[in-house]
Amino acid sequence: MSIVANRWVLFPVAMIAGTVVFAVISVAIAVGDGTAAEPDSYRKSVAWDAHRAQVAQNGLLGWVVTPTVSGGGGMDGTVLLRIGVADKHAVPIDGGRVAAEVVPIRDADRRVMLELKEVSPGMYEAECPVRVSGQWEIRTTIESRGKRYADRVRRFVEFGAGGAVSRELRQ
Repeated sequence: MSIVANRWVLFPVAMIAGTVVFAVISVAIAVGDGTAAEPDSYRKSVAWDAHRAQVAQNGLLGWVVTPTVSGGGGMDGTVLLRIGVADKHAVPIDGGRVAAEVVPIRDADRRVMLELKEVSPGMYEAECPVRVSGQWEIRTTIESRGKRYADRVRRFVEFGAGGAVSRELRQ
């Protein structure tokens, strides 16, 4: 009896070898630097109750936060992140401390933390050095009038000849 006549006996060997190769590749991708992971995800998951309390606080405040990304047509490689902050009656909230974490979903390792400066009542801006087209998550934290607002929104940012254009994602 030759191996050629009984080729089917090689099938289990090929299946086991394929499983081992797949497992090695999966582990290499999971622990390698080639993929982005949420920094400090364990601490964030432990603080889930605090996150839910913040979401409830955001609802009670009723603040309207509108981030936009524009500009970037120049050679310096930056775009302008603007965040408008107003209360539920459209009265600008000024004198606040605004911080943002910008996460381009396609290349999440290029996330950047920004402190925004107030340029007019309720309007804050900062230059952002990220130039990755696609979906961005903008995580904002606003502290003003003894209150704290923290939320995240997603925008689609597209870079063209005239600079960056952002639009709200519809779900």
